[in-house]
Amino acid sequence: MKTSNTFGVQFIVRPSRNKKDNNHLPVYARISVNRRRLEISLKTTIPSEDWIPAKEKAKGSRAGIKEFNQYLSNVRSKINECYRELLMSDKTITAEAIKNLYLGNRPQEHTLQKLITYHNETLKDILAQGTLKNYYTTQRYLEKFLKNRSGSIDIGLSDLDYQFITDFEHYLRTYIPVDHQKRLANNGVMKHLERLRKMVNMAVKME
Repeated sequence: MKTSNTFGVQFIVRPSRNKKDNNHLPVYARISVNRRRLEISLKTTIPSEDWIPAKEKAKGSRAGIKEFNQYLSNVRSKINECYRELLMSDKTITAEAIKNLYLGNRPQEHTLQKLITYHNETLKDILAQGTLKNYYTTQRYLEKFLKNRSGSIDIGLSDLDYQFITDFEHYLRTYIPVDHQKRLANNGVMKHLERLRKMVNMAVKME
């Protein structure tokens, strides 16, 4: 996995740009990953006399202070969750990636279904009808395989690996049709794998 050794979250305040109310300090969450720092404005302020820099929270026990400190605790938990999500998905962990995930700015995922749709739409006037029909058949087998494997009929292209290919091949070789058709012979299995390879190669060339 692509892990980080220096992930951290801090809360800091800065001088207010509002000259009419420079006693209230804007609060930021600072994300640090491998010496790279980024800050997220929390869209809230705290009176300067209530802020404890060493503890990264406000002092006091009145209701407003408790609510403010609980908000900071929730923000920290959400940022930590974003870090764990990147870690568990084996994606590169950066301060930018964590910030984008926290703010909901997820990059658009390129998926296998999107690739198949693009392939079929792009080549529908080029490929023979019989060939195009075979690609649709491969698509149906992929959907059945994915449904059986993970409960979803789609997968991110970044998650396609050697294990995926070998699992798909095993599925094709052991699949028993329910509509009285014959099981796939070796040549049929290899044809489906070849079509998958061609579509993936198209995605690689588009990068």
